[in-house]
Amino acid sequence: MGRASTRASIVALPLAALLAGCAPKAVAPPPAPAPRSGPPLAQYEPACANEFGSNATFTVDRAALRAKGASQAMIDSLDASAFHYFRALGPAFASRTCAAFRDVKWHLPMVAIHGDAHLEQLVVTPATYGLEDFDQAGFGPAVVDLVRYAASIHVACREVKWKCDADEAVNVYFKTYRDALDRASERKVPAVVGKIRRANPDMVEWLRWVDGLMQPLTPADDALKRRGWADVVTVLGKLRPDRPASFYEIVRIGALHMGIGSALESKVLIRIQGPSPLPNDDLVIEARATTPPTGDECAWRPSHGGSLHVLMFMSILGRRMPDIYGFATFGDSGAPEHWLQSWDPGYRELSLGDLERQSDLNEVAHDAGHQLAGHFWARFPEALRAHQRVAQLRAFDLVEARARDMAKSFADETLVAWERFRRAK
Repeated sequence: MGRASTRASIVALPLAALLAGCAPKAVAPPPAPAPRSGPPLAQYEPACANEFGSNATFTVDRAALRAKGASQAMIDSLDASAFHYFRALGPAFASRTCAAFRDVKWHLPMVAIHGDAHLEQLVVTPATYGLEDFDQAGFGPAVVDLVRYAASIHVACREVKWKCDADEAVNVYFKTYRDALDRASERKVPAVVGKIRRANPDMVEWLRWVDGLMQPLTPADDALKRRGWADVVTVLGKLRPDRPASFYEIVRIGALHMGIGSALESKVLIRIQGPSPLPNDDLVIEARATTPPTGDECAWRPSHGGSLHVLMFMSILGRRMPDIYGFATFGDSGAPEHWLQSWDPGYRELSLGDLERQSDLNEVAHDAGHQLAGHFWARFPEALRAHQRVAQLRAFDLVEARARDMAKSFADETLVAWERFRRAK
């Protein structure tokens, strides 16, 4: 093969295959856009074809959880709530969703996705609100977020005590998602956001709650974390020379065992002095280990380069950037990085118990659709927005009916798996 034809073959390779590091092979041009049902594209399979998701299971094994270090409190939490069990299935949901849509994958543009969007990812602070927790975010097909969030609505409606119409809330979510792709629009503050803010404790109580989350570290681990934080402070001091070194002095540090999908990740809470020695203006920093990709994802996340990708997707998809953010290495240069974010005072995540009526659910679903679909209107150049709009609207219309059915089916399967988990004590 001549040099020119070799170069042409390389250029023709799908970007996803190159990013994943798969062995290149020549491929035929893609077929014309598929009909709604989407025929198989067996004639256009790159070397990474089998990496577009997998038939992952929704079964969680107790013994495997314990072997990975799960606490009894975490296992009890999964026992007690179908929604908590659902939250532990984020990667499996994404992988199963992508595998189900392999037949139309060439018509699903690669966009910024959350990767684990669900109702309880909504974070409320005194100044902001919106979906957070971007450690599973990446570039992939938007159908992952469509199915995962809609399934969370179906599971939630089986658990709440009031009369809950999941289909109505899913309709709101899908309609808002499509509308937000089509045009820029204003947000509407969900009523539950105001309720959470009004119930927030004062600063002293909030810091007391934070202190209660911190678990003791071993002396060796404590020293390791403090050395890592000192390196972070060196960088932060250059970024914010107006803040004295005392601003970053550690008041207290401890391990954090919070969350469900992220319960097995290494997490640390660091309380620092802040602008004065007074305790009521201390700041709280969360440090979380980067979750490496498994190879089964269809949303691309880097297997290299540390934790900066989490912060990048936070800036693209998120409603806020924290006052303090960055990354730290707690150990030698080969140790996995932790990404850092400060918690705004009053920081609180939504729980299903905050939703008291159908309108609460509908409003939260509306806001999620607006955030997940509409970010590109503010984050991308105007010329690119036009192409994003056309490609994403076409993909949405292609997958909508199947995504709705899949969300309901996956919710049903989750509940069956949860009941099986509860019986296997």
